[in-house]
Order: sequence, then C-alpha cells, then structure tokens
Amino acid sequence: MSLLPSRGVRWLLLVLACLGAILLFLLATASANTDLFARRYDLLLVLNGTMVVLLMLLVGYQLWRLRHNLNAGVFGSRLAVRLVLLFALVAVLPGALVYAVSVQFLGKSIESWFDVRVDRALDGGLNLGRGALDYLLKETGNKADQIAQALAEGGSAQIATRLNRVAEQTSVHEATLYTTTGTLLAVAGVGGSTATPEPPPAPALRRARLQQTYAAIEQAPEGGLLLRVVAPVNSDNRLEPLRVLQVLEPVPKSLSQDIEKVQAGSRDYQEITFSRQALKRLYALTLTLTLLLALTTALGLAVVLSERFAAPLGLLAEGTRAWRRATSPGGSR
Repeated sequence: MSLLPSRGVRWLLLVLACLGAILLFLLATASANTDLFARRYDLLLVLNGTMVVLLMLLVGYQLWRLRHNLNAGVFGSRLAVRLVLLFALVAVLPGALVYAVSVQFLGKSIESWFDVRVDRALDGGLNLGRGALDYLLKETGNKADQIAQALAEGGSAQIATRLNRVAEQTSVHEATLYTTTGTLLAVAGVGGSTATPEPPPAPALRRARLQQTYAAIEQAPEGGLLLRVVAPVNSDNRLEPLRVLQVLEPVPKSLSQDIEKVQAGSRDYQEITFSRQALKRLYALTLTLTLLLALTTALGLAVVLSERFAAPLGLLAEGTRAWRRATSPGGSR
C-alpha cells in the first residue's frame, strides 16, 4: 500500500491550518458585524466545519500511519508514539481548560447583559418620553380649544383675520380651518410655511362631525415627531355649517431625538433578550470550532515532530545493521 510522503503531509497540514485560521478570523468578524453575520454566517460556519473535518481526516491518517509503522516493527516508532502522546497531552489539557473557562465566562457575560436594572431603566426612559409627549399633546389640545372657542363666538365674519390673531396669541405653529369635506378656509400660525397645509386625515374629520376632538402623535414628513389636534368649530348661528380646526405643533428636535434613541435602544435590547439562548449556542459553537481546529492542528504537528525526532534513530539503526552485516563473517567489507 502506497503511503502519502511525510513532506506532503506536512505541507498539507500547514495549508489546512492556515486556511482554518483565516476562516476562523472571518467567522469572528461576522459575529461582530450584524450585516455580514446575517448574510454570510451560515456559509462561514459550513466552511469552518468542513476544514475541521479535513484536518481530522489528515490527523487520523497520520495516526494510522504511525500505528502501521509500530505494527511493522519500524525502529523508533515506539518513541514516536510516546512523543505524540506527550505532545497531545500538553496540547489537549490546557486547550480543554481554556475552552471550559471561556464557555462559562461567555455564558455569564451574556447573562449580565440582561440586568433587571437595565430593563427598568429603559422602561423608565420610555415612560418619561411618553409622559413628555402626552403633556405636549394636552397643551396643544388646550390651544386648539381656545382657538375653536374664539372662532365660534364671532361667526363667519372675517374668520381668517380672527384665526390669524388668535393663532398669534396662542403661539401655535400652524392652525388651519377646513370644512367638513376637507376644503381649506383659512390658515395661520407662526410656522411661516408657504406650502399648502396638509388636510386633516379622514378619521379626524369623522370625529369632528361627531363633535369629538382628534389628537395624535405622528411622524413628520421631514423627520421628527408632530402633534396633530383636530377639533370641531361650532357657531352660535345654527344655520352656518360646521367647520373643522386643525392645529399642528412640531415636537422639539432635541426631545424627539432623545425619544427615538431610547426607543431604538429598547428595541435592540428586546431583540437581544429574545435571542439570548441563540447567542449562547452561537458563541459556544464558534469556540468549539476554534478548539477543534487548534487541537487537530496541534495533534498533526505533534505527529510530524515525533516522526522527525524518531527519524535519526531509524537512520542510526539502519547504519548499525549495515555495519553488522559488513563486519560479520562472510559479510562483504
């Protein structure tokens, strides 16, 4: 049976070990990068597993060849086996100890991410932001009620002028008056925008027809948050049609950004919480592949080194046998 040359085994082992180290580096990089992790982690996991299997097969071949030499009575093979066992013991015990400590440390570290105080702090930040927005929305609703009451007392005469005066007194950003069908009647406010005002949404118009006030916190088209209050404007003259007042107030930019940051942090925290066990398995699998790659590479190098150490003994034995044959009676000198 032809065996793979020792030099070829050494080079193949070196190439596989280098490729495995590169794949492990890419795997660790993917674990720290969310986009790369989502797109390439499964492929890297398969490649690393394949590399570990190839290294195991190569080391298994080396061990089989070492056993073959031992059974054939090759001089120095027993010493090579002992050296392999010694090197394997030196590599396996520290590696297994570091692996066990790393897994325990990783599990405790992941659990420490989910501190109750962190969860409560995020909930408190969200509640604080909601409370601030509710307060601003209530203030906007009070301004809308004041404007609606002022417009109702004077009827429809000079309604645009009165809307502009009351809007300036209450310092609203934008106040618009519509019919119940959404036709614009007048616009005022300190916002100073020359664009066409955005009409009230259909649910707000329906609530206004039912003599109900509509209040909502919405996402502004240009970014940030927007407070919208839509209220009915009743007139003392029952013959006049019902009008609808809409008041828009932007949320202060700093408050809007802080609320968005807290919400984003809370979402990320909840996602991590849901994937706690998956994270443990993920990092434990990465550590296991790292351990297997390191141990198989170390074991393969141990076989190579043991054979190199035992090779001079084999040459010495061969030279001794040749000298004995040459000096024995009847041997050729």
